[in-house]
Amino acid sequence: MLLQAKSALNRFFMNQQASSISKDYLSAQEAVLLLGVRMQTLYAYVSRGWIHSIAQSGRKDRLYARADIEKLKARSLARSGHGAVAASAMHWGEPIIPTTITQITSEGPLYRGQLATQLARSHVSFEEVAELLWNGTLATVSVRWPRYVQTDSLRKFATSIVVPTANDQLMELFSIFTMWLGLSRGYAAGHLDSQDTLAVARELIQTLTGCFGYASQRRTFYQLRKGQSIAEGLLGALEVEETTANLEGLNAALVVLADHELSPSSFAARIAASSGATLHSCLAAAVCTNSGAQIGRLYSEVERFLTRGASSKTLFRRASELQARGLAVPGFGHPLYPRGDPRARLLLDLIRKREGRSKSLDAVERFVADSQDRLGLYPRQELALGLLGIAMGLPKNTSGALFTLARTAGWVAHVREQRLAGTFLRPRAKFVG
Repeated sequence: MLLQAKSALNRFFMNQQASSISKDYLSAQEAVLLLGVRMQTLYAYVSRGWIHSIAQSGRKDRLYARADIEKLKARSLARSGHGAVAASAMHWGEPIIPTTITQITSEGPLYRGQLATQLARSHVSFEEVAELLWNGTLATVSVRWPRYVQTDSLRKFATSIVVPTANDQLMELFSIFTMWLGLSRGYAAGHLDSQDTLAVARELIQTLTGCFGYASQRRTFYQLRKGQSIAEGLLGALEVEETTANLEGLNAALVVLADHELSPSSFAARIAASSGATLHSCLAAAVCTNSGAQIGRLYSEVERFLTRGASSKTLFRRASELQARGLAVPGFGHPLYPRGDPRARLLLDLIRKREGRSKSLDAVERFVADSQDRLGLYPRQELALGLLGIAMGLPKNTSGALFTLARTAGWVAHVREQRLAGTFLRPRAKFVG
């Protein structure tokens, strides 16, 4: 009889675990089951800031972030040996690769000791931030990159491209152009010295900027004009009015998104660099990784969520329904910023200062404020960038591509640092049969 009772209890626990696999938020009962602790211990973890909890509209019981719970459980398991330590480090865990590029703090990322949000507020250009990431010093004078003129072969290649049917396919287009540029230079591109590598990086970023022309009404590659900055080139490529507010917003977004430590795409770039791959191959690997549904294409999901809501009440109701199912609301809750993403705050502040705001934009902003005040949900940079795109009138579903362009600057820095480290990144797998 006792054995039957234990068997029934085990089946119950297994069913409970299976039902919570796809959830982003767990109930208190599911959380203590996954952690293997008492309810009082769960509450203690929350009070210490180890697990983020959120309220539910119209209900007293709270929900608990699954990512935080799994991270805490992984750290507990890590005490059992080196293998568990390494496994836990691969999922928002402990740092595993030393770097001098970017440090993540509660105030946002620090680029070589410089706070990214402060650089954006000080109107430091994206080009200057890229050079800071690459060289370790911030220029004292304004930086303008030389224009890399479109060659005949690039012009022919650009006109031969099948125009993407969806703007979020720009990320795939980036990888195609990146590899083509690498092929046009030959394998020697993998053995360039430091200065030549940076020249290649600047040329590539300008080329990717030109790819945004495929998302405009012209649907053709855009050649940057002499003296144009990357932000100016983007507005020209997308056929958006070059106002002070548009330039400030776009440059700020590029600056605060230029790097974020060891993201999956940066890790992919470093793995490729450790194998001796060319710069173009390293960046193509990063672009492809970045195009995934949980990274680059998350922006399109956020945009769809925001634009389908007719009012702030409708958006809040839909957010509450997602939470009731234990699912994350698109664009909210960053594991590294439990009290809110500083990059999102900066971009949202810039949006609030804009003139000629639409009613739909006001509705979304009320929804964001209500979600934070009533549900404890803090916006991520994906939501802020999507809102900035709506405010500027950018073509739909281009936010992910803008993020990818910005992050290219950080990838170049990671490739260079990994090459200097000279280590071969080859983690081991644990065979489980």
